Amino acid sequence: MKYDANTLAKRKPLWIALSDLFLDTELQDSSLKRIAKTMKNSNYSLDEMTLILQSEVFPVCIGNLHVIPGGVWTGFDEDELVEAIISAKPPNRFKRWLNRRRFSMIEDDWNRIVKHYEAL
Repeated sequence: MKYDANTLAKRKPLWIALSDLFLDTELQDSSLKRIAKTMKNSNYSLDEMTLILQSEVFPVCIGNLHVIPGGVWTGFDEDELVEAIISAKPPNRFKRWLNRRRFSMIEDDWNRIVKHYEAL
């Protein structure tokens, strides 16, 4: 997908924060609050951020939760993450279907983040 400089500057902090949902660790309340604050600062609506999570971050990062033994757990390399999202091909129909099913892997943490976001 192509992003102009303004969109990229606005999305990059959000991509980096949302990628923490895919680390091979349990997110602590402090991390959830930090992600929620980044979301609030992005000025995107919750619906827009949900779409960004599902269509941009999720397809690139979900594989980390399938790596045995353990994947990335300290944080993704920011430059590599951004490059992977920018250069990712849009998922085909099957991948979109599969991603909707696999979203349950992060859904509890996402819902906890949304609660913190709504409280800001």
